Amino acid sequence: MRSPQHARRAALSAAALAVLVPLLLLARARWGEAQHLTVAVGLLALAATVLVPARRPRGSLADLAKHTGAAAVWSTGTALAGLYPTTLVGPVLLSHVAHALSLSGLAVIAVQQLRHARVGGDDQPLLVEAGLYGSVMASTAWDGFARAGYSGDGWWDASAGLVIAVGSLVAAGTIVLAIEHPRLRLSSAGVALGALGTEVSALTSTQQPLTGQVALVAALVGAVAVFAFHPRSGLVRHGGAATARAVRRLRVASVLPATLLLADVAVFVVSPRADGVVFVFFAAVIVAAGLRYAATARAIDRTRDRLSFQALHDQLTGLQNRAALQNALTGPDRTQSLVILEVGGLDDITDVLGVSVGEDVLRAAATNLREHVRALGGSTFRVRHDEFAVLLPGFPDEVVRHLPGAFAAVSAAPLQVPGAGRFPVEAVAGVSRVDPGVRAEGDATLPLVHADLALRDARTTPAGSGYSVYSGAVAAQHARRLLVRERLALAVTEGAVDVHFQPIVDFSTGRVVKFEALARWDDAVLGRVSPVEFIAVAEESNLVVALGEHVLRRAVRSAHAAGVFAAGVRLAVNVSVVQLQSPGFADVVREILSAYRIPPSLLTLELTESVFLDSDSPAERVVTDLAGLGCQIAIDDFGTGYSAFGYLDRLPVHVLKIDRSLTQSLTGEGNGRSVVRTVVDLANRLGLTVVVEGVETHEEASICRSMQAGLGQGWLYSAAVTADRVAAELEREYPVSPEAVR
Repeated sequence: MRSPQHARRAALSAAALAVLVPLLLLARARWGEAQHLTVAVGLLALAATVLVPARRPRGSLADLAKHTGAAAVWSTGTALAGLYPTTLVGPVLLSHVAHALSLSGLAVIAVQQLRHARVGGDDQPLLVEAGLYGSVMASTAWDGFARAGYSGDGWWDASAGLVIAVGSLVAAGTIVLAIEHPRLRLSSAGVALGALGTEVSALTSTQQPLTGQVALVAALVGAVAVFAFHPRSGLVRHGGAATARAVRRLRVASVLPATLLLADVAVFVVSPRADGVVFVFFAAVIVAAGLRYAATARAIDRTRDRLSFQALHDQLTGLQNRAALQNALTGPDRTQSLVILEVGGLDDITDVLGVSVGEDVLRAAATNLREHVRALGGSTFRVRHDEFAVLLPGFPDEVVRHLPGAFAAVSAAPLQVPGAGRFPVEAVAGVSRVDPGVRAEGDATLPLVHADLALRDARTTPAGSGYSVYSGAVAAQHARRLLVRERLALAVTEGAVDVHFQPIVDFSTGRVVKFEALARWDDAVLGRVSPVEFIAVAEESNLVVALGEHVLRRAVRSAHAAGVFAAGVRLAVNVSVVQLQSPGFADVVREILSAYRIPPSLLTLELTESVFLDSDSPAERVVTDLAGLGCQIAIDDFGTGYSAFGYLDRLPVHVLKIDRSLTQSLTGEGNGRSVVRTVVDLANRLGLTVVVEGVETHEEASICRSMQAGLGQGWLYSAAVTADRVAAELEREYPVSPEAVR
């Protein structure tokens, strides 16, 4: 059974055959008056259109039908022109009209391809370019034929001008297509040869039959080239670098029509002649040039608008970008408030579901936020990867009332993306005031700086409102942070950060079995700075690696001098994730141990649980390496954050330190005691040492001892002491608290 495709191809062949048969009968009747070669070329080409649809295996049916129809029209027109070479239809020569109509199919295809070759681009349409080229070619061709003596009465000139106009348009269109799309170069050359050959044949066949016949044979060769070389997949619409190359090619090609036109004008200046048709063509050139100029100006405007939009808008979300925000902050006509919202939780979505899903969530958040802000009369911007900016009318104390709605809009985003609903996202915000009338660019960016500072303050604020408004306190805190960072960098460089040692006591014996090294800093300008403050600043400013290495070296040196290691007492030192990820940290530890000849088992490295959240991370590999060296690994502040025992099975952990918040719950109501007992029991079963932090009363110590917790640390025993008191602590024996009744 034949397929529908075969049936349609057969229908095309049948249609061509239906035209061929009457032409054969007509040729038999008029053979004596006909131009035999012209008729033969037409009939031969028409016969080929009968066979091609059934034999051509590739290419779309629509493309085949289009080109078969154009070939059939050209063949029929050529045959009719040969059958009626001198016949007039009214005052018009029939052969001219037939040749012009024979090119109409090719003209339709050329115009269609010119219209669609640059769909979606900012450049001027190729049809306009082809119109200018075609009008120049037509005026030059007409003047050339006229000066060569191929002319007649007024109607002969009109019909010949029609042939030249259509033929030049087809040739120019295919040349422009070949310049724009190199894949069409050979087939376009064939179409241009066919059009120009038909044109020459139409004008010369009556006065110079041999010239006309040679031109017609050339046109037939062009038709064969089209069949052989036209791409089966049609046009290739390109962009980027290919478009840039096409623009350069068209600029170079513009030299050709300009040269032809100037040459023709020069001939007219040297040898003027009265010819109405050529002036019509010259007028067409002027009109085409005006259209080309207008199209070029429009293309430039579109390109400028597109580039302006890209310069002021974010590509991912479509929101205005940071540059647009800076423009909006310059010269406002009313008091406004600037809100910077930071979206948290995107990294989890990206890590698990991929970058594209994370981008979808960000787009959804942007859309929700824009709709919420638009209803309030404000504008929304994207200023960083995970940060949006919002400009709202009014003072900050008025604007903060709208923040819960903005937070809800952002939080709803994962629910709108398939698969992301189980990942919560939340926002924090910093708010600042934008005063009207600001003109200087530096002053205009101050609200952005202030909002960033307020956002930083909001990140450190305990869970609650989720926002911070810029104020004098926020500014003072920022100034303090800058000063701490500056002074800390100097202190680390000069070794001015001291180390104190807090004893860790065995609940059963009261003896000191370990010291924890704690950084302490007294600055000449700032006075005593809390470790909570300066360690946070160190982590923000990348000073933590240098600070951590300084504390480790100083702690080991002081402990060694005090006889800690000689007494078989261990030393615990806190190590941050950033230190573990820095190159060469394990080598630093080895070098220190080797320098003081300390058994690695006497050094404990205290880490937070965040080190182990990313399995097979560089930090985890360093921990495994140090444990293999013999160092003990302790988990600090266990019971907070992401506490879990999953990594205890795969990693070399030796010590669990129970956080002081759990210790304080031992004597209160609730389940605190049960939680601690569960942790201690499980740790003991796994063979881990338990250190209870924050032990402040004998009651807490008694409860811990009754739970079989091994070691305690806290003010009940001693605060951190200076290095010169470590030796005395080694000799000290603290009272042993009795076991509490279970």
